[in-house]
Amino acid sequence: MLLLCCLFTISAGNVFSQEKKTVTGKVTDENGLALIAASIVEVGTTTGTTTDENGNFSLRITPGAYLRVSYLGYVDQLIDTKDKTTFTVVLQEDANSLKELVVVGYGTQAKKDITGSVSVVRAKDLLSSTGSSATQQLQGKAAGVYVGQTGSPGSATMVRIRGINTVNDNGPLYVIDGVSTRNQNLSSLNPNDS
Repeated sequence: MLLLCCLFTISAGNVFSQEKKTVTGKVTDENGLALIAASIVEVGTTTGTTTDENGNFSLRITPGAYLRVSYLGYVDQLIDTKDKTTFTVVLQEDANSLKELVVVGYGTQAKKDITGSVSVVRAKDLLSSTGSSATQQLQGKAAGVYVGQTGSPGSATMVRIRGINTVNDNGPLYVIDGVSTRNQNLSSLNPNDS
């Protein structure tokens, strides 16, 4: 009797374990351009992956599962994997969901929600001008930004937004390689590094 019980337990364990299968594919837009970092997730699980630089993906899933393919600004697509293991997914642009976004260095915001001024100065624009520091290279590149010095020899460059007489803090927030700082002395930065 005990032996039968053990056999039942072993066979019940085999009934519930399902073999995983590997599915592969490519995600593109309507023009055939590869979508990099598109999200592919097995519906109802946390199993997922993203596409590589060529739009390709590979994922081990439960047989017969559905995949949800999504990408910012495109309509999500649901894929039935019951009969195939290789897929070509063409995502349609979703004009309704993609509002104009502004990347503010430490996140994104809808353009309509921004109450302040946002300026972007690209590294190539900085390198096209001369200056002994990165802050001096900013001079004249963004409207409303004043670049000057306190007057003493060897002093740090001073950057002010919206004029010197602005109430409260009028210094910029710098985001350098993803790290934010309010330090006004950027003399330790090599202006030729981009």
